[in-house]
Amino acid sequence: MTKPIGLKKSVSYLERGSRLMVMHAPEGKHFYIVPGGRVEHDTAQKIIQREDVIEFDDGLFPGVPQSWRISR
Repeated sequence: MTKPIGLKKSVSYLERGSRLMVMHAPEGKHFYIVPGGRVEHDTAQKIIQREDVIEFDDGLFPGVPQSWRISR
């Protein structure tokens, strides 16, 4: 598995239009900046808690957010 990207780089990607997405796999859930790369769970939580980040899509499960982006 590739090395996760840090908070500063993740926010930089988000500011350029990327999204934070959660993806589920047999070994658990993982967060990714798309495009960008994998982020650690604690980094994803810091991003989600930012005032300028909004839920973008609830995907397959209504009311269960699965992606976030910076509001513009």
